[in-house]
Amino acid sequence: MIEVTQKEKNVVLEILHSAFYDVLIPNSINFTIKKDTKRYERLMALMDYQFKMAMKYGEIYLSDDKNGCVLYINKIYPSIQKVYWETELLLKCIGVQNIFKILKREKLLKASHPKEPFKHLWLMGIRKEYQGKGIGNKLLKETLNRYQGDVIYVETTTPQNIKFYTRLGFTIFHETNELNYPLFFLKLRNV
Repeated sequence: MIEVTQKEKNVVLEILHSAFYDVLIPNSINFTIKKDTKRYERLMALMDYQFKMAMKYGEIYLSDDKNGCVLYINKIYPSIQKVYWETELLLKCIGVQNIFKILKREKLLKASHPKEPFKHLWLMGIRKEYQGKGIGNKLLKETLNRYQGDVIYVETTTPQNIKFYTRLGFTIFHETNELNYPLFFLKLRNV
């Protein structure tokens, strides 16, 4: 496992874009991205935002073969830089007309966060052609070893991800369809 620095940014963006570009089911990413002919650019803007946020407020790890990555957030605090990145995301990805639905989503997510301190497993992606080969499982186990004693939190929309996380010890503590797609909230007391 490789702890990411700024020099691996393009590798991380390529992995995330590859992992999510063809995923068109209702989920958090597709809820966030403005629907038009610029999916490639809008998805890349979202992944760039997530990279910057995880570098500032958490950690990013690459699999040793550089085909998978995982982004964690520790705690987000106010900053001018964060406001700038959010404005950039609004213009390049979300679209001004979608701001209220995104604010509703963020409020729902925040209300469902664990009440105790936690590490947010914010995003995980494996290059499309390498999915199902154990890269994500190995990478997640390696990162969980780094966070012994922490509560790890994640939200997901797909049944395959639920199976993946529950096999590693995560439990579902809340679920909702309030945003017109299934959203499951899981956590792990990593002891």
